[in-house]
Amino acid sequence: MFSHSNKTTAKQKLVQLLLNEGIQLTTEHTVDKSQLATSLGTGQVNVLATSAMIAIMEKTCVDLIASGMPEGCDSVSAEMNVKHLNPVKEGATIICKAHLKFIDINKLFFDVVVLDAKHNTIGLGAHERFVVEHDHFLAQL
Repeated sequence: MFSHSNKTTAKQKLVQLLLNEGIQLTTEHTVDKSQLATSLGTGQVNVLATSAMIAIMEKTCVDLIASGMPEGCDSVSAEMNVKHLNPVKEGATIICKAHLKFIDINKLFFDVVVLDAKHNTIGLGAHERFVVEHDHFLAQL
């Protein structure tokens, strides 16, 4: 399980000044062979793997907050609660929408959804990330 320090650095606290709750980002993707359950070894059906969908969700959240990260800081995934509701085949266009719902000092809380081209829900979830200082975070390893 991910462990983080109880000490919040000044750079981590800057996040509240640099990011705004409520910001959103929409990204579009085409499902490729590398993202299929059969390619990832997680299933026998040629559909978007749940793990690939989660990676798209996380990447959209990271891209949403990238411009608000203080120099020397990054965000790391802490929790992901996802439902994968409908299958998607190779070549399909999917849309991922991320919303920064809440900021608690260095904790970021997101709502995220993946839709197909007809705006049917493929997956949805809640995601939590921690803002960490590179040097401090790596020193804990």
